[in-house]
Amino acid sequence: MVVIEESALKAAKLKKADYVVKVLSASGGEFDIDVKSIIIELVQEFEAPSGYKEFEYEGVKVYINKNLIIEDDLLIYRRYKLPIIGSVWGIKGVSIKYM
Repeated sequence: MVVIEESALKAAKLKKADYVVKVLSASGGEFDIDVKSIIIELVQEFEAPSGYKEFEYEGVKVYINKNLIIEDDLLIYRRYKLPIIGSVWGIKGVSIKYM
């Protein structure tokens, strides 16, 4: 079940946008190991390729990359809001698959 916190839901409806959850991968470190982190963005007019699972909560769609581990309960929330950059979003219930 997907739940979007009230402030995150208002932001998505105001911008008429959807949430996209994906993996950002970069190599680095002394041993050249891939470092991965979860990125969540508020995107207008997102056309999901086949690599995404689609969920919906109160008219706002959430697209989650299929390479992520999805738990039963998902929560999208505002982590913090910065004056120039704007809101930074977070998600609980999603983790990264490492091989």
